[in-house]
Amino acid sequence: LKKVLVDRPATTGKETTALLDQKGSLVDEQKLRFDFSWNAPVDTKQLKAIEAVCQDQIQQALPVQVELAKTDDARQINGLRAVFGEAYPDPVRVVGIAPVTISTILENPSDEKWKEYSMEFCGGTHLSNTKEAEALVLLSEEGIAKGIRRIVAITKADAKKALEEGAALQKQVEDAGSLKGDELEAKVKQLTVSVNGGKISTVTKAELREVLQDYSKKVVAYKKEKAAAQTGEIVAKLVKLAETTEGDKIICRHDFGVDGKVAKAVTTAFRKQVKDKAVMIVSADEGSNRFMVVANAPKNGDVDCKAWVAAATEGTGGKGGGKQDAAQSTVEGLSLIDSVLEKASQ
Repeated sequence: LKKVLVDRPATTGKETTALLDQKGSLVDEQKLRFDFSWNAPVDTKQLKAIEAVCQDQIQQALPVQVELAKTDDARQINGLRAVFGEAYPDPVRVVGIAPVTISTILENPSDEKWKEYSMEFCGGTHLSNTKEAEALVLLSEEGIAKGIRRIVAITKADAKKALEEGAALQKQVEDAGSLKGDELEAKVKQLTVSVNGGKISTVTKAELREVLQDYSKKVVAYKKEKAAAQTGEIVAKLVKLAETTEGDKIICRHDFGVDGKVAKAVTTAFRKQVKDKAVMIVSADEGSNRFMVVANAPKNGDVDCKAWVAAATEGTGGKGGGKQDAAQSTVEGLSLIDSVLEKASQ
């Protein structure tokens, strides 16, 4: 954390005045939980760097050095971690994850290179070598109180499993990039559930969510194009029907689901071309076993759309509303469509 959040920014002139210090930890058979003081969320790029530093330390197979030393001497070690205000015994137990012994470090405690390794006063249990951790994966990073953040991580077999699952999801998300339209939309929904529920690196999860978000934008663009094309097709059909139908009403079934935006686009476009006829459109959605009844009429005309829709859907349990020149209702049960069409024409 210190290397990524404090030391590296300082080398580029971006020194921080924020205090980074340990505020608590828990290590059990399932996870590592580490609480620390920091003034902002740790972003994905920073978490990725932290995870990489930990993986590098594991791959270096650094021995865990443990020695008792005079407290005053040990406090001189460059980069040493100790809990502020804590009363330590003398001699104190010094734990260092480094390629040299604590005694060697104490011979020149101010050397800058000791900051590259973990040095602390600690009475807890430890691995004998970083390679015993096998791998490390960060599962989450979150705020738990004002100015206090919490990281949860896993190691060994659980971490390896998380890495494998993350790699598999990455492949699936990458492959989804070749899909288009409805297929891409369905795949994005499926992968979003898998990614959100996966026990994988929080870094991988954030990166995959970003890719899926880009895919979702493509889906939205596709649906807009599809809706525009569909609107034109429906309007052309309605205009032709209006030209060949006597009276002041036309009724048409054209299935585009129960999409209110499409219905509004169709009726608006139709009204620009046909000024003297009211229109009712019935559109079914087989997937949800529902259908929509939409009516639109010239303002100040003789047709009351609200009454017309109410009469057509009477007894169906349809839900909707509207006013004299525009109304709609959604009905459960596709088997009721024929009766609605029949009532609408009366």
